[in-house]
Amino acid sequence: MNGTDEIHIFVKKESPEVLKEAQKLQSFLASRGHRALILDSATNLVGKPALVFVLGGDGTFLNAARWYAPSGVPLLGIDMGGLGFLASVSVDNMLDAALAVLEGRFRQSKRMMLDCFVHYRGGKVQQDIALNDVVIYRGAFAQMIRLSTYVDSDFLASFPADGLIVATPTGSSAYSLSAGGPVVYPELELLIITPICAHTLYARSVVTAPSSTVKVVLESEKEGTMVTLDGQRGYALHQGEFIVVKKSNVELLVLHPFDEQPFYSLLRRKLSWGMDIRKRVDGEC
Repeated sequence: MNGTDEIHIFVKKESPEVLKEAQKLQSFLASRGHRALILDSATNLVGKPALVFVLGGDGTFLNAARWYAPSGVPLLGIDMGGLGFLASVSVDNMLDAALAVLEGRFRQSKRMMLDCFVHYRGGKVQQDIALNDVVIYRGAFAQMIRLSTYVDSDFLASFPADGLIVATPTGSSAYSLSAGGPVVYPELELLIITPICAHTLYARSVVTAPSSTVKVVLESEKEGTMVTLDGQRGYALHQGEFIVVKKSNVELLVLHPFDEQPFYSLLRRKLSWGMDIRKRVDGEC
């Protein structure tokens, strides 16, 4: 990297612990001749940095993706959250990862994103973008909603359910996974349709092509139904209104230092796959 390139350090707002680590990274970058700015979602983001270090959990990373992906700025996630998959570099290895990136010892991957169009009564359309998923959910009351789902204009099913998820491969290890969806290698391109607590035996996740368009119509008269994107932004939905979800032209660029933990190792660690949890429980007693 050129020493004149500006670097952003994107952090979780109002977290003293994260801010302390961000200042440590800022000093490290400055010692190598790079100007680094510490920013959060409340900052008026201007300019186009060479790259962005994201310090926090998956929520912070998703927030950063929304801001930087349209400009083609690559992100490197530093994990300071809990059960997350987007920031795969531990905070203990933060400075080593930063040095690797500055010296060019990394690879770059692309992550598919989603365009979501919310179609309201009267013809108004709201557009937004997501990295993980687009979710229709029933709201606060424990009553099912009915969602008619189409893929490329072909009717798939009408699901009586708590909701429905349209996820990317990156989002396959998030809400879709907890609803019974498959785990997908995050650098693939496809769409995952997963009903949430469907009241029918035929409801299963459906994986479709990245060229597909998914349309979901709210058939129920149910107040409080919401469309959420990456669990961060929400839009109210009423009977007869619908969403259209498809692969976005925007892709997120992600940097991977060569000593970064591989995806499948991350799965084993985060989800305790292949581990005998009985031994861990016995050891705590």
